[in-house]
Amino acid sequence: MVNINLLPKNLRRRHEPGYWRLIAVLFPLLALAIIIFVQFSANQTEARLIEDRNLRELQLTRLQPDIREQQELQQRQTQLNELIAIDRSVREGQIIWSAELFTMLETLPPQDGSQPQIAFSQLNMQTLDESVRQQRLADNNYEGLPILAEMDVQGNALNAEALADYIRALQDSPLFGVSFQSATREEQTGLYQFSLTVGALTGGGNEP
Repeated sequence: MVNINLLPKNLRRRHEPGYWRLIAVLFPLLALAIIIFVQFSANQTEARLIEDRNLRELQLTRLQPDIREQQELQQRQTQLNELIAIDRSVREGQIIWSAELFTMLETLPPQDGSQPQIAFSQLNMQTLDESVRQQRLADNNYEGLPILAEMDVQGNALNAEALADYIRALQDSPLFGVSFQSATREEQTGLYQFSLTVGALTGGGNEP
């Protein structure tokens, strides 16, 4: 028997190859598989990163005592280096603080009765490096006299005359220069609170 299709070509049923149907089924499955693989890989990578981070945090926690000890040692080393630098600077500058202090105390006015005319409340001493010395000279802090060290002095004076005599004695000394900072009178006690900086000279600038 012979079958003849008398329908127009546009109405005739098309017979497509079977592999197109196979592709139509496999392509979505392949895309889904790729998506699942990519998501699985991303999850695995994230899990590894989280595990690595947790491991590092655990290691850091275990190392905290060692880190603190190292920081303390470094801080002590820094302090030791500062002390060594100060000692070297003092030795190089040949500043003997005991002698400097004793000489400065000799310039104090004599005691007036039971109350001293000048009383120190604070005394800070420091040796100056070369750059600071040159800056002091440039600023004419001590009337152009070269200094090696400074002593910041704060205290009380019995009256204005005692403070003036003490400053004058320091100025007249060949070993010191003076940079006056401030002086205020307390209403209740009548004492003068003063602040000044005493420079230890490298040479006798006031000597004849």
